[in-house]
Amino acid sequence: MILYIIRHADPDYANNTITEFGWEEAHALADWLKDIHIDKIYTSPLGRAIDTAKPTLEIKGMTSEILPWTEESMDYMESHRLKPDSDCSYSFSVQKGVYDFKDFMPTERMKTVENMQKCSDEFLASLGYERDGAFYKITRNNDESIAVFCHGGFGVAWIAHLLNTAPGVLYPNISLNTSSVTTFEFRNADEGFVRPVLRRLGEINHIYKAGLRVNNR
Repeated sequence: MILYIIRHADPDYANNTITEFGWEEAHALADWLKDIHIDKIYTSPLGRAIDTAKPTLEIKGMTSEILPWTEESMDYMESHRLKPDSDCSYSFSVQKGVYDFKDFMPTERMKTVENMQKCSDEFLASLGYERDGAFYKITRNNDESIAVFCHGGFGVAWIAHLLNTAPGVLYPNISLNTSSVTTFEFRNADEGFVRPVLRRLGEINHIYKAGLRVNNR
C-alpha cells in the first residue's frame, strides 16, 4: 500500500479556505497527480484541506471521505515553547514501540496526540495493517494507493507516529511546505509484518513544474 500525506495549499484561515495563490498550488498539484494512481482520497474536515483536494477530485473524477481525526490542532504546533525545567524522555522496544514518554510541553496536549495515534492505528487496521509494537501486522495484502489531504502540524505528528518517533522529538525538525506530498510505502512482506518506509518527505515537484514560488508558510 502507498500512503500519501498531503498538506493543504496556502491557507486563508479567516475564511476557512485557501488563498488565490493556494488555488494555483492546488491546481498544480492536481495536474501532477492526474497520472498517479490513487484508489481512495480522504480529507480533513477543515475547508483548507477540502478545497485543496477539489481540483484533484475533479481531474480524477473521484469523491472523497472526511476523516475527522485529521483535523489540525495547536497541540501539534507548539513544539518550540518549552515549559520551565522542561525535559524529554521515552523508552522504545520492538515489542512496545515508543512508551513512557515524558513531554517537554504541558501534558494537556498529550490527549490530542494520543487520540491521533489511536485513530491512525484504527485507520490503518481497517486497511489491513494492525499495529503491533514497532511493527504493523499484515492482516490482508493491500495494493491500494491512499491520499489524505490534511495539515502541516498534524502531518508532522502523524509522520512521527508512523516512524515510531516519540511525540515532540521530530516536530521541531520537519516543516512541510504548503501542498507538499509525503509518501509512505507499506510492503506486503511474506513474514507477515511490516514497518512503513518513508519514500519521500514534503515533495513539491508540482510547484517547480508549474513555475510557482516555493511557499514556506
